[in-house]
Amino acid sequence: MQADGDRRNEGPRGPAETARRLVLEQHLHLRKLLMMGLAQVRGSLGDPAPSREPLRALVAEIRGVFAQHLTDEEELILPILEDDLPLGPQRAKALREEHARQRAELEALCTWPEEGSDHELATRLSQLATALIEDIAHEEREVLIPELIRDDHVIIDQFGG
Repeated sequence: MQADGDRRNEGPRGPAETARRLVLEQHLHLRKLLMMGLAQVRGSLGDPAPSREPLRALVAEIRGVFAQHLTDEEELILPILEDDLPLGPQRAKALREEHARQRAELEALCTWPEEGSDHELATRLSQLATALIEDIAHEEREVLIPELIRDDHVIIDQFGG
């Protein structure tokens, strides 16, 4: 799922639209993975002795896929936002902060102690998966829109061509 620098410039719509499309495709995959996590958690919460390994393996998989996605998104989307004055740099900063929070939350989940409660791990995974799904939806509504992720930057107070 890694973004390829050469792929950024493919397609008739330009690199910004290609970047946006790639990130949206990753979001679709992440949603499916997070929904699988929620389904597994729901199944394990009713179990008095949930199986530790499948839950921890899923947490590790989510972390790996999501971490790669964040890296790809930063390579593809942040430069576009940074160049979109006047508000793009503020949007880029907010996206970086959100990514830092998400990485920290994923890391905390992945370093859950072996002696820690698996029910607590399942509860935390459920909360994080729900929050990440909401973050993805917000990002798609507010950041990954064609009006922001585009190649033709509008310059305020520019007159003429």
